[in-house]
Amino acid sequence: MIDSIRALVREPLLHFLLAGAGLFLLFEFVSEPESVGDEQIVVTSGHIEHLSSLFVKTRQRQPTELEIRGLIDNYVLEEVLYREATAIGLDQNDTIIRRRLKQKMEFLVDDFSAADPTDVDLQQLIDADPQRFLADARISFEHVYLAEPAPGAVAAALAALQENGLLEADFAGLSGLLPRRFDDASETMVAGQFGESFTNALFSLDVDRWTGPVESPFGTHLVRIGQIQERRVPPLADIRSEVTREWLLDRREAAQQAFFGQLRAKYVITIEAPGTAVP
Repeated sequence: MIDSIRALVREPLLHFLLAGAGLFLLFEFVSEPESVGDEQIVVTSGHIEHLSSLFVKTRQRQPTELEIRGLIDNYVLEEVLYREATAIGLDQNDTIIRRRLKQKMEFLVDDFSAADPTDVDLQQLIDADPQRFLADARISFEHVYLAEPAPGAVAAALAALQENGLLEADFAGLSGLLPRRFDDASETMVAGQFGESFTNALFSLDVDRWTGPVESPFGTHLVRIGQIQERRVPPLADIRSEVTREWLLDRREAAQQAFFGQLRAKYVITIEAPGTAVP
């Protein structure tokens, strides 16, 4: 029984639902309209400290008394203009304001859903979706590039390479734009330089043996594969930052869906079919 309770307490969905309920109650509380005191503006010591801290971050020094009075005056003017603007409805049907308020609500949910994942949490995410964290395949190879080989030149060059790994001057066809060797190159990098067809052919070749020809947009290549590392999921220690980022994104999305679902349930939503709107 105790083990079951402990497992329930660690269940992420329960955390999201509790956080969503807390945010829902907070939203209900703070969204009540003010019936008195709208004509009063109170600049608290907390406001002044906040204004001063913003000044310090911007100017890298403490504000003078005159500057503090200027900060307070600007805050009061901002509050007055905000209240007057909302009183005459300037905030209504404004796309920028709507998006900014939506963003602030999302930030509020993010604060409630923030958490530090354990190694168990991160490993569970990897195990649940290993394709998400697959590392690119890697390959080491060297090649001989023959731009416009004469008849029989490719077969002769391949035989010479297989016999002693060297070519005589007559076979010199290396392009100055293409490196002779690629060490621990990613599949994506090779494909970007030589094309998908060439890359797929490389990963199907035998290791430690000159083979070919393999064609690319540049021309004909003879290739010797040194090492191939297939796509794999690296250990958690090697990709901790990436997995942590994905875990936090998943948690944030789940928390938002839980909370916004509760808010949406408050409303009766009617979606008119196209062409049925009243003029």
